[in-house]
Amino acid sequence: MLYRTLILSLLLLAASACSVVQGFFPVETAAPANDYTIYVVKPGETLSQLALRYHTTIEHLIALNAEQYPALARDPSLLQAGWRLRVPGPQASAAARATADATTRADLAQASKKIIEQVNTARARRGLLTLRSDVALTQIASDRSNDMIARDYFSHYDPATGQQPLLRYLQAMHFSYRFAGENIAELKNDAGWVPPWLTVLSRYTPTDLANEFVKGWLNSPEHRTNIYNANYRRTGVALSVTSDGRRIVATQVFSD
Repeated sequence: MLYRTLILSLLLLAASACSVVQGFFPVETAAPANDYTIYVVKPGETLSQLALRYHTTIEHLIALNAEQYPALARDPSLLQAGWRLRVPGPQASAAARATADATTRADLAQASKKIIEQVNTARARRGLLTLRSDVALTQIASDRSNDMIARDYFSHYDPATGQQPLLRYLQAMHFSYRFAGENIAELKNDAGWVPPWLTVLSRYTPTDLANEFVKGWLNSPEHRTNIYNANYRRTGVALSVTSDGRRIVATQVFSD
């Protein structure tokens, strides 16, 4: 008779902004000089919000508008409603978005790989076999992280049905297992004063992300039980991030 165990636990890692670092959006230096459009500033909008919307930087917006609004170079907070700003046109904006998306995917994939490496290092210290990455479990981890981002929740249970998504995904894939478990975690900027361009990805390298998640799991008895479970042989890890870059969710799935 097959026994199925699902060790479920939660981890909420609240990230506070303690330093200002450069955002991850690149300056579109390769875009044509005339590839811009005009945007009329609305009341309450800031230059950092517009930079995020057009996938550029504050510095680039200042450069585009240096001739008409030189005061922005001295103090970006002088932005006023009604100003007609030059902003990146469709071609430059699309190119910057594509570049940012590719960079984000690469960073998240690298962080996922480092999480597995660090978990295996921790297991090796206990004399346990290392976990091998499994394609199916990685897809499940990706689906779980993406779903928690898309529907804005953080739980081992579906908020709409109360069911356990991990079990549904394993069943849907006809995945054969005796033991299975899941660790989840998140990092986010949830303070209202954190500027839009200070994304989680801009504050953490892939190694930093792995360090934060694995350290949190190892400091939690429930998560640590999954990591040190001798029955597990396979794993899958995936991270997902919100479109504004202010929240990252990580999922690690285990099985024998």
